[in-house]
Amino acid sequence: MLFEGENKMNKTLKFWILTLTTFTMIAILSSSLFSSYLVTKKSLIEKSLEQNEMYALKLGKLSQEVFKAMEANLEARKPDVIGHIDNPEELTKILNQLLISGKNFNSLSVIGSDSIAIATSPNVGIAGEKIDSPGVEEALRKKEKIITKPYKAVTGRLLILVSTPLFDDSGTYLGMLNGSIYLQEDNFIQSILAEHFSQDGSYVFVVDEEGTLIYHPNIVRIGESVRENKVVQSLLNRKNGALEIYNTLGEHVLAGYSYIPESKWGVVSQTPYKSSLEPINGIITKMFFYSLPFVILFFLLAYLLSEKLASPLKNLALSTMNSRFEGVPGVSGKVSTWYFEAKQLTETIANYRKLQEEEVANFKHQSLTDPLTGLKNRRYSALYFADLLEQHTSFSIISIDIDHFKCVNDEYGHQTGDETLQFLANKMMSVVSEKDVCVRLGGEEFVIISPNGTLDDTYNLAEKLRKEIEASILSQNRKITISAGVGEYKANRESVNELFNRVDEALYVAKSEGRNRIIISP
Repeated sequence: MLFEGENKMNKTLKFWILTLTTFTMIAILSSSLFSSYLVTKKSLIEKSLEQNEMYALKLGKLSQEVFKAMEANLEARKPDVIGHIDNPEELTKILNQLLISGKNFNSLSVIGSDSIAIATSPNVGIAGEKIDSPGVEEALRKKEKIITKPYKAVTGRLLILVSTPLFDDSGTYLGMLNGSIYLQEDNFIQSILAEHFSQDGSYVFVVDEEGTLIYHPNIVRIGESVRENKVVQSLLNRKNGALEIYNTLGEHVLAGYSYIPESKWGVVSQTPYKSSLEPINGIITKMFFYSLPFVILFFLLAYLLSEKLASPLKNLALSTMNSRFEGVPGVSGKVSTWYFEAKQLTETIANYRKLQEEEVANFKHQSLTDPLTGLKNRRYSALYFADLLEQHTSFSIISIDIDHFKCVNDEYGHQTGDETLQFLANKMMSVVSEKDVCVRLGGEEFVIISPNGTLDDTYNLAEKLRKEIEASILSQNRKITISAGVGEYKANRESVNELFNRVDEALYVAKSEGRNRIIISP
């Protein structure tokens, strides 16, 4: 019959409903996954840049403190050296003692104003000889405290010189007291930085004021100029920050960098771009499998609904065609129009979209929450600070660090370490008010943000938390303590980063003064 041929050629309403439903669900799922991919990718890049920047800043501060200690050691022994400038044997004893106590120098020497080496420790056979190396010549010329550029000494070693001048009571220049750091051998720079190499390809390197590598995990590259690197160029301009770049080897990396004023060096912590985005595949895969049951469920519902929607119209069409071609009587009774059914289908799809949006919102919430402690994470804190600044709201912060936390992990294992972090997080939540925000920045670093909180109130809150932590007994009959720095934001006078820097300095003072105490940032 004619209508049977037409039915085979033309697709049914049920087919088009299912096609439209399937296309819509695929489009929504694809757009949801793609938008989630973009959000997650941006979040991972920002997180890696923030972590590398903070890491470089911490290592820079640590290196600067070591340099200050090195210079202080040299300054402390200057009177003894000047008093025995004409006694090489006694000078050698002084240098031996200084080398043992200082620990940061590879060798020490006293060189007279005539460039003659008077004494060295250890003895490398150059005492009594004239030293004409670039570092010595620069120190003799300037007659002031300096940290030289890398150069090769008469012994053939690549080194830098930390030098302090020697003057007698009448102001006569006697020479200089030098500490040497051998760049291609074990030294304090490697002690600080070598352990920060990661299996994901992340590593730290150090450049001098001319962009020359003075530390690199690949020892062969020490002494190489990398000043064309954009990060290094920023360091040469004495800046701190983070950049997404291609380094001198053409590798796509996310780098944080910190300038060290004391030595005029720069510390760079970088992570391969691909390594930073490795978690994204797992996240998107999880989102897909979380969404898949909903897709299957809604497809089954759409199939059943399409049958119900199409059946009355299909019956009406068949009845009409049979009536037209075979004289079959038309179907009596009222048949609902397709407008109502189409509206219902649209609402179903809208409900599906809402569920997808709620799921994306849930993933967004998870991206702002620390999974271990349930506190807000670093990304949330950045957004929260931006909101406080936009609303011109005053605030104070408490920067918290668990004392000797590394010992907990080493002695009891990372499971106990995680339980310790969770314990601190719960204590923080128990002492703060509803307006305060508790954040875990990473590792054992925590921050409490107190909007409209005065410095005194914030200090009292920190002290209360410290006392409760000190009085608590954890599993395995353990006790822990915390140290903290407290500071109040100075509107129109500093940035949030500057606030964090000075609060971190207060935290460092708390640790250096014995830990288990609260220090207010001046």
